[in-house]
Amino acid sequence: MKYNNNIPLVKNVGLQNNFHNTNKIGLNRAYSSNSSTYVKDDTLYIAGSKTLADWYDNFTKLPFGLTKYSGRYKDAEKALVQNPQIKNIVAHSLGSNVSVELTKQHPDKNLEIKALYASPFIDFGSKTQGNRFRHKYDVISMLDRGSENVDIGVNPLKAHSYSGYDFI
Repeated sequence: MKYNNNIPLVKNVGLQNNFHNTNKIGLNRAYSSNSSTYVKDDTLYIAGSKTLADWYDNFTKLPFGLTKYSGRYKDAEKALVQNPQIKNIVAHSLGSNVSVELTKQHPDKNLEIKALYASPFIDFGSKTQGNRFRHKYDVISMLDRGSENVDIGVNPLKAHSYSGYDFI
C-alpha cells in the first residue's frame, strides 16, 4: 500500500506496522512547514533542527535546561495553544526535547508522547522506554540507552533519521 504522503484514515490496514509510517508522514509535513510543526487530529508532530537558529539553540539552550526558550519550543507551544484537541506528540531530534518540555509546562493537558526518534537524550538506564527509537549508528542519540535500537546499516549519514522503522 502506498501512502502518497497522506496519512490513511484506517489504521493498521495493509502494512505490518502503520504506526511508524504514519509518524514518518506527519514528521515529513512538520519539516515542510514554516513552523516545523504539523497537527493531524489529536497529534502534534514536531520536527528536529532545520535552521541555524535551531543549531544555535541545540548548543546554547538544551544542555542548560533552557529548552522552553528555544524557537522550536515557541512554535510548538503556539501550535498546542491553537489546537486544544492535541493529546499526543510525535517528534524527531530537537523536537524530542521540545516535546518533553511541553509535557512539563502543560501538565493540565495530559499530553502523551507517542514516539520520539533519534532523541539527543543522555540516559544510561538499562530499561528501554517503549516510545523512543534510534538507529544503531546515530551519533546524536548514541547516549540514549533507553531507546529501542534498530540496525539499518552502517551509513552514519542516514542514521539520524525518523525513517527505517517500518519493520519493527
